[in-house]
Parts: sequence; structure tokens; C-alpha cells
Amino acid sequence: MENFSLTKHELIQLTEDTFIVSFNEWIEFEPTQFIMIETETSIVRKPFGLGRWNKRLAIGVQIIGPGTGYIVQQNVLNAHGPCGRGFVPPGGKGAMIATPACLPMAMDLKERHGCDVFIGSAEELSIEIPFPLVVGDEPFLNLLRSLRGYNWFLIVGSDQMEKVSYDVLKDKAEVFVSFNEYMACGIGACKGCAKETRTGLKHLCIDGPVLRGEEVWS
Repeated sequence: MENFSLTKHELIQLTEDTFIVSFNEWIEFEPTQFIMIETETSIVRKPFGLGRWNKRLAIGVQIIGPGTGYIVQQNVLNAHGPCGRGFVPPGGKGAMIATPACLPMAMDLKERHGCDVFIGSAEELSIEIPFPLVVGDEPFLNLLRSLRGYNWFLIVGSDQMEKVSYDVLKDKAEVFVSFNEYMACGIGACKGCAKETRTGLKHLCIDGPVLRGEEVWS
């Protein structure tokens, strides 16, 4: 892990509050690893899953406050990483289910491992994407119910989306969930990312961000 600066190459708007930010620089990383980005609005860095878009290093950003707004607006960002354990898919056919803010992560996993990708969104996107997209809660649930023939799933999104997806998919295949939204320091020092599991506390920035769903939920 190291400190570095990233200069913005392109800002792509997906919805009113969600963007893909691509960079001129490239760093080596493994699937689902993340970086911690500094903002002027908080002393705590913010975590963003690493991915790629149009062959460039990229992150997805959903604006939920001043910190994420700052990241979208700035042309140069100071970051630390890559952090966390990279996700190594088990054998067999897999699929990633994600929200629009996770599109760069999905593109990276698709290019590395050839898995299928499905995107669930609350609204239509402003660009065409190379993955199936469902819009709305009921169409998303119908998609989850229809998925068959997979050996594993990776779910990346909001807390609610991840839990709903796990509940539908848990009896179909092995389910993994990324919990990178819980990060605080990103290096295991603050213990802010501690999460209770069946085998005890896990520090997500060191042990994760990806865990088996059954470790967290019954």
C-alpha cells in the first residue's frame, strides 16, 4: 500500500447523483480491492472500489454528501491503497450483481474472470452499458429469482440491496458479498470496519471487503 495522486481523465454521469470517474494513471490491484481517497470535508478518507472503464483505472461515485461531491468535482485526488484482500472466485460459472456505482468493479471482474454481470438500478442510466440492466425493485427481484445454473454469485451494492439479493440467492449457489462501504481508515488501525460474523469479529479492510454471505447472515 502506498500514497499517490490520481488525475481525472473523464467524468461520466450515470444518473443524477452517480458517476464513473476514470484516471490518467494506472495502479496494480486485484478484484474488489479499494483505495481510500482524501477529501477536504473530513479527516477520514473515503473508500472506493477499484475497477476499470474504457481501459482506464476507474471508480464509481454516488454523491451522498460533501465528501463524495468533492471527489466528483476535483481534478486531482490524493489516495492510499490498494487496500483489502482481492476476490478470488471459486471454480465454475459465476455472476456479479451490482448497482450502477459499482460498474467499474464489474467491468474489471468481467475482463479478468469472464463472469456474467447484472446491474440493478432505481432509475434509467444516461449511457449504454455492456451488461443487462433492470430498473426498479420488482424487476430486480424477478431477475434474482430467474438466475439459474451458477456456481457462485458476488453481490456489490448498498446494505439493503446486498441483503435482499443474498436472501434470494443463498439457496442457489455460494454467495459472496462486498462490504467496502464500512471502511474508515482502510488499514485496520481504527477498528471501525469490525463486523460480527459466525466465526467472530472480522476487520473488513484486512479480512475483506468480500465475505461469504453465510458468515454474516443466517
